Amino acid sequence: MSNHMWMGYGFIAAVTLAFAWLTAMPRNISAKRWHYAHAAIPLAAVLAFAVTPLAARATAQMFLSCGILILALVTLSWMVGQTLRNHSIMDIAYPIIIASVAGYALAHSASGLSAHAVTLFALVALWAARLIAHTASTNFQVEQEPYASLRRRFGAHWPIWSFFSVYVLQGTILWMWCLSIVLGMSATQGSFSVLDGYAVLVWLTGFSFQAVGDWQLRRFKLDPANAGKLMQQGLWALTRHPNYFGEALMAWAYFLFALQHSWGWAGLISPLYVTWFMGFGSAAPGNERHMRKTRPEYEAYAARVPKFWPRLPFLRR
Repeated sequence: MSNHMWMGYGFIAAVTLAFAWLTAMPRNISAKRWHYAHAAIPLAAVLAFAVTPLAARATAQMFLSCGILILALVTLSWMVGQTLRNHSIMDIAYPIIIASVAGYALAHSASGLSAHAVTLFALVALWAARLIAHTASTNFQVEQEPYASLRRRFGAHWPIWSFFSVYVLQGTILWMWCLSIVLGMSATQGSFSVLDGYAVLVWLTGFSFQAVGDWQLRRFKLDPANAGKLMQQGLWALTRHPNYFGEALMAWAYFLFALQHSWGWAGLISPLYVTWFMGFGSAAPGNERHMRKTRPEYEAYAARVPKFWPRLPFLRR
């Protein structure tokens, strides 16, 4: 397909998706600007493709192709969620989607099955496998919050609005997250570099925060003696959101892999967005609002423990 056809079809698809998304948006929601901004992202990506230099055009095409793949996978996930009447399966689907993008990019990697590309894919696959195992044990059984509350709130409009507000929205977010991965896979330099070594160390640190934090919280909740109590131990004594911090740190690791690409600096969008989303834009603030309403002791905990960036024990006064 020629570049002009990519731009033409991409522009039509992006405008159509944004129009359908915003038309389906209920009038009584408070996060309209959130949806306006994310509905514009596919159109912005197509317009960016139009001005992409020839040297980076193949990578830009790969990124647009991954967007199409993500749209297909979130649509399939929505169909499954509709059938099961359980849209919390999106929490299981999203690591599968990112791993699928990484696999697709690996299959079309400019350096083939190089040490650089295979290492990047292996890290993404390991992250995805752990997260799938972590969420599948609960999310398949019954629809989790906030999805269950949203179903009750929107009633008959939920089937169509869930497609956009849960699946297309998160698909757009994941597309932004994957930019660094696509750039890393598209690098022509395939050898394992010193920078890749640093990236692995950053990734292992982030993965440890997320995996150990989740494990500590799960073990805490399984103990009947902790019923109604607030987790304040282990990594949760260093940061109120070790799992979200770990996710952001892994995004920075993928960016370091992307720097093997001559246009890798453009991947800075991914870790900046993930860090903002996890710590300040959506994930942590949403969890904080819930915890402050349901846990009276949370205020004292918040006054003592940092929200996002960990305070290491040896730095405490």
